[in-house]
Amino acid sequence: MIASAFTDGVAIYGFYAMQPYLLDLYSDPKAYGIAGLSAAIVGGAQIAGGLLVSRLSRVVPRRTTLLQAAVVASGSTLLLIGLVPHFPFAVGLLVMWGLLFATVTPVRQGYLNELIPSDQRATGLSFDSLMGSGGGVIVQPLLGKAADVWGYPASYLCGATIQLLASPFIWLARRERLDL
Repeated sequence: MIASAFTDGVAIYGFYAMQPYLLDLYSDPKAYGIAGLSAAIVGGAQIAGGLLVSRLSRVVPRRTTLLQAAVVASGSTLLLIGLVPHFPFAVGLLVMWGLLFATVTPVRQGYLNELIPSDQRATGLSFDSLMGSGGGVIVQPLLGKAADVWGYPASYLCGATIQLLASPFIWLARRERLDL
């Protein structure tokens, strides 16, 4: 749940900032279809990622392993978005990032549902949502300020760093053998 404080705010920022960032990379401020393309890519990637969950769960039996890999891969994807500011490359990375997000979300939700006893589940899931929203309240303005001061590439580099801060908390859950 603590990891969500780092990942959720980055995810929301990453999605919404991608639209103006792609417009900048496309070099045509009037090409508003590019912003729509960003939303369509993420939507399509989420559908495809959702379809991948059952296959990945068979290949990677421990949920914490899948969560850890997704956090690292997502952070690496954000890092590359910041390091290689070219339109076609950013579009491809956006597809990958959307697939990762869509794949990890149901795995994470299933993990929490099995971990929390049913009589405490509503409270536990509400706390998880609070952690994610609370992290977003802090992370999104920080990344927005980074984009204002240093540009979108730097904000994605900062987002990658914040995303990777979730990794130790997933490792701690795994170490405690909380993988059901």
